[in-house]
Amino acid sequence: MVGSQTAPLQSLDEVANLIRAAMTRRRPIMAIYEGRQRLLCPHMLGRNKGGRLRVLCYQYGGGSESGLQRKDGHGDWRCFSLEKISHLRVLEAPWQGAESFPGRPTCIDQIEMEVNYQPEHDPQKGQ
Repeated sequence: MVGSQTAPLQSLDEVANLIRAAMTRRRPIMAIYEGRQRLLCPHMLGRNKGGRLRVLCYQYGGGSESGLQRKDGHGDWRCFSLEKISHLRVLEAPWQGAESFPGRPTCIDQIEMEVNYQPEHDPQKGQ
């Protein structure tokens, strides 16, 4: 949870620009959404039918009211409203996703940017 000594709130433009940067660099983000810290890899950014910015992310850690739904407990695809995201920062950590990409979500009507999931090359594993 975020304490009382936190960074100032980010504007919607700042949040959107950080998400774009994370997608371009294939880096995860950490953010607060509905009072919970979340670890996310943004895969699709766009607007809903009402014109509001939404981001489809693979949530691989952090909190969630419903819990992470994958059988292995390691993640889930989620759509987030950018207006509700705060304290966002780009992480220097490996890109993540799931083998089963959900395709085009119903929460995004107009796609602005999309990154297909491909795990990072791991020389330790010979991939």
